[in-house]
Amino acid sequence: MNAGNTSPTAATGYAPVGYPARREHEIRHVLGDFHTELDEWSAAVLTEGPLLKHRSQVTGAIGVLRAALERVERMSAPDRSQRAPEIMLDLHHLWDFFRGKLLIRHLPRYKSLLDVSDELAWSLYEPALRAAGAKAGQFPKEPPLTFLSRRPIPFAMARGADFEPLLSHGRQRTFHGRSAAQHLPFPLIGIPWSSGRHLPALLAVAHETGHHIEDDFGLAPTLKSRLTERAGLTPQRLAHWERWLGETFADVCATTACGAAYLWTLTDALGPAGPDGEEGSGDYPPARLRALVCRAAMPPGTAGLLPPLPGEADASDDEAEAVVAALTGEGLAELDGRTPQDLFGLRRPEGLTLTVDRLLNTLPSSRGDVPGILAAATLAFMTAPDSYTERGIGERALNEVLALVAQTARADTDRDLRAQRDAASGNALFDALSGPRRSNQGGQARRQQA
Repeated sequence: MNAGNTSPTAATGYAPVGYPARREHEIRHVLGDFHTELDEWSAAVLTEGPLLKHRSQVTGAIGVLRAALERVERMSAPDRSQRAPEIMLDLHHLWDFFRGKLLIRHLPRYKSLLDVSDELAWSLYEPALRAAGAKAGQFPKEPPLTFLSRRPIPFAMARGADFEPLLSHGRQRTFHGRSAAQHLPFPLIGIPWSSGRHLPALLAVAHETGHHIEDDFGLAPTLKSRLTERAGLTPQRLAHWERWLGETFADVCATTACGAAYLWTLTDALGPAGPDGEEGSGDYPPARLRALVCRAAMPPGTAGLLPPLPGEADASDDEAEAVVAALTGEGLAELDGRTPQDLFGLRRPEGLTLTVDRLLNTLPSSRGDVPGILAAATLAFMTAPDSYTERGIGERALNEVLALVAQTARADTDRDLRAQRDAASGNALFDALSGPRRSNQGGQARRQQA
């Protein structure tokens, strides 16, 4: 008998159900599989595993997705049959953005590096979070998540930002997913893959965390007001510094936390960039003014040599000190009246010279603070790069930081309030994905270009 000519109905005695019923079961399988995966991720952050520290971030992302999936389940059968696969595709694409950043933390090589960079970000963000406290009507805030990026320089992406350009294909795969990728649920800090495990490059994380502190705790209006009223700048110079305000505050935060080590890494990073562009032409001050800002923000007691100032002396040199004093000379009301130095200033900066000597002599750093260990290791590299490499100072410093990490979740409070926020975000996500259908012609062109 030719099996290819055998009717399944005749051979087995069953009659296939219609396409609508099969389609409904197919969609239910896909929904069930998605829920099961999210259940597994939820369980992974409840145990002392590699993701425990990220419980609030994972729980928040999952809460948004579950709310959207529940709306898919409540669609009418005809709508679900037509629209659910497209919606699910975009939900999976959004989740894959976070999934990849979490999965890589299961690989020991990358877990240790990202754990240390997360811990540096947390060492600045957590004191600011604690000082800001719970404000009326304000939802809890998850800390920044660091990740390895294709971009050539470190960068910060704010909570609520459009993150579609960071998706694996550079854009969503369907029409309505494009608007759905415009609300990042927690802040991110990208670290270039090209930095490898070069520890001094991690100090840039402190700078990027400064951006998130400004954004998450609403410091921009106060900083701008102080710059205008207290720095004593001419209108022309004020216009430049207003453009540079965010980067200036981030440099102040990084220098406050990491001391001279941050200025050394910044100087090295700016060195190959060539001469400054047109004065005031971008978001960053010229290299000389950036260096002067960092010098003005040095923690009290800073000892040791500083890198030479780039460029030539200029009449604007005095502005840097005036700007730093205006911005952070007094406490910030949004941070319980505290200054960055009060909150996360480098401990015992005068002792870093001894710490560097200990590391160069293959001894433990004897420090118990994350920024201090990383700053000392960075200064050891700047002082003696050959010895830094031969004596494994970078890896030793990373291991010292890892030994300090408490095995508890970060920012894992106010779960009911978080759940309300995530449900609202999930419903908004579903509404964005389930908008009116549009012509597919333009979408095909976008997909071909991606």
